[in-house]
Amino acid sequence: MDLLTPEEQKHYICCKVNGVIKELDYVFLKDTNATVELLDLSNSESYHIYEATLRFITAFAVHEIDSRLKVRFFYNVSRAIFCRIENRNYKVTDEFVDQVDKKIKEIIDADLRIERIKIPKEEAIEIYKEQNDFDKIKMLNYRKEDFVHMYKVVYNGHAYYDYLFCKLVPFTGSVNIYALRPYAPGFLLQTPRYECDGQIPPFTDEIKFAATLAHTSKWSEMEGLDTAANINGFVKRNSALSLINVSEARFSSMLTQLALDIYNSDEKIRLICIAGPSSSGKTSFANRLMYQLMVFGLNPIRISIDDFYIPRDEMPEGTDIESVDALDIDLFNNTIYGLIQGKSLPLPRYDFKTSERTFSKPAKISSSDVIIIEGIHALNSVLTRGIPEHQKYRVYIAPQSQVNIDNHSPLSMTDLRLLRRIARDARTRDSDAKATIAMWPNVRNGEFKYIYPTQENADYVFDTFLPYEVGALKDVVLPLLDRITPEDDEYMVASRLRSTVKLFTSIPTDDIPCNSLIREFVGGSSFKDAR
Repeated sequence: MDLLTPEEQKHYICCKVNGVIKELDYVFLKDTNATVELLDLSNSESYHIYEATLRFITAFAVHEIDSRLKVRFFYNVSRAIFCRIENRNYKVTDEFVDQVDKKIKEIIDADLRIERIKIPKEEAIEIYKEQNDFDKIKMLNYRKEDFVHMYKVVYNGHAYYDYLFCKLVPFTGSVNIYALRPYAPGFLLQTPRYECDGQIPPFTDEIKFAATLAHTSKWSEMEGLDTAANINGFVKRNSALSLINVSEARFSSMLTQLALDIYNSDEKIRLICIAGPSSSGKTSFANRLMYQLMVFGLNPIRISIDDFYIPRDEMPEGTDIESVDALDIDLFNNTIYGLIQGKSLPLPRYDFKTSERTFSKPAKISSSDVIIIEGIHALNSVLTRGIPEHQKYRVYIAPQSQVNIDNHSPLSMTDLRLLRRIARDARTRDSDAKATIAMWPNVRNGEFKYIYPTQENADYVFDTFLPYEVGALKDVVLPLLDRITPEDDEYMVASRLRSTVKLFTSIPTDDIPCNSLIREFVGGSSFKDAR
C-alpha cells in the first residue's frame, strides 16, 4: 500500500505477486525480486474481491442496524445479488432498504480498515456464536486445520468478524460503486462488473428466471440441501447414493412436468427449442426430454442446429462464428417448415474438421412428430422466423444453484458450469484445465451477447443443477486444476475453483445413473452424443 498514491489505492483492487493473488496490503517478508501486477475492475478476479467486499460491508451494515438480523446472499437476476433477511416474519420495507443503503455509505465513507487475521478455530467458533452466525460454525466443522482466517473491522468501538471464502480489499472506502434496490421479499445489491468495464450493468427484471430461482431455493431449503455443510451432512447421515437418488428424483419430476406441459398445450407443438449457456447440459437434456415425450405418445426427433453452419468458404468475411449470422438461417427455416408441412427433405451434416457441409438422404416426418432443436441460438426468433409462434415451445436451461457455502457466500452458477466444462473438455477433447479456463472469457462474452438476451423468450425455464454434482466433479477436476502452477495466467481462477470444490464431500461417480445429465461431464452416458 505504501508504494501507491491515495488515488491508486482506490483504483486498484488487489495485486498478483508471482502469479498469486494478494491483498494490496500484502507485506513482503524479505527483499525479493517478485513480479507484482496491480489489478483493477477490468480483471475478473478483482471483480470477485470487490463483490465479496460489498457483501461483507452489507452484512456488517445489517448487523449494525440490528445485530439480531441475519442476511443471506444469493446470485440472482440481472447479475445482481439478492439479499434476504432470514429472521422469520421480518418484512423488508423500502424504508429498511434505505436504512441499509445509508449505513453502507456511512461505512464506506469512514474508510475503515479491513484486517485479515489468523486465529485458532475454537476462538473463531466463539466469535461466530456471539454474532449468531451458526451457519458459519457448521461449515467450520468440516475444516481440518486448527486455525481460521477471518476479516475484522472495528466501527464505533465494536468489532465485526466475517469470512467469505475470498480475499477482501484492505479498506471499506475502496468499494464505493454499488446500488441497492427493493426486490420483494428482500433487496438487490448491484455491483460493477468486469465485463461492463467496471460499471454496474443496467437492471433487467428477468421474471421467469427469478421464478425458477425462487422455486429452486424453496426446494433446496425444504430438503436441507441449501448449503455446503447441509449437503455434506446429508451424505454423512444417509449416504452419497441417497443424495444422488433424491437429486435425480427431483430432476425427473421436473422433466415429467415439462413434458406434460408440452403434451397438454392448447396448440399442437411441432418445434421444441432448447437453449442455454455453455455446459448447461443441453445434449443430455434434449435426449431425456425426447424419451419423456415418448411416454406420452409423442414421436420426437432431434435436429442439430450446428449442422446448419455456413461452410467456411461461403461465410461472409468478418462474421462472428458465435453469432446467429454464422448459421444458414434460410436453409434452417425452409428445412424445419418443410418437414412440418410433410415434405421429404435432405438434412445437412456439418463437418467441423473440414468446415464443409453435406446432405443426408431425404427425411420425412408425420403430422404427429415433434422436432427438438438445441443450441445457443435456439430461442432467437430470427432462427425460427418461418415457424408459426403457436407451434413453438421454448425451453431455457441452466444450472441455477441456490446453494450457499454459508449465508454470506453463495455458490457461483458460472463457476459451476466452468467445473462441468473442465471435466468434459478433458475427457472428450483431450483439453487440459488451463486451456478450458483460458478460453472461458470468450465463452462468457458470447453468452452475454447471444444467449442471456433471449432467455426471457422461454416458455419454461429449467434448472439443471443437481445437489450432488460438485461432490461428483470434485475428484475429477482437482487433479486437472492441480496441474496449473503460479506461473500460469489461469492460476488465479484455478485456485478459486479448487477452494470451492474442496468444501464438498466427494461423491463416487459409480452410482450416478447412466442417463443422468451429469454423465455428460464425468463420462459413462447412455446417450451416444453425450458420451
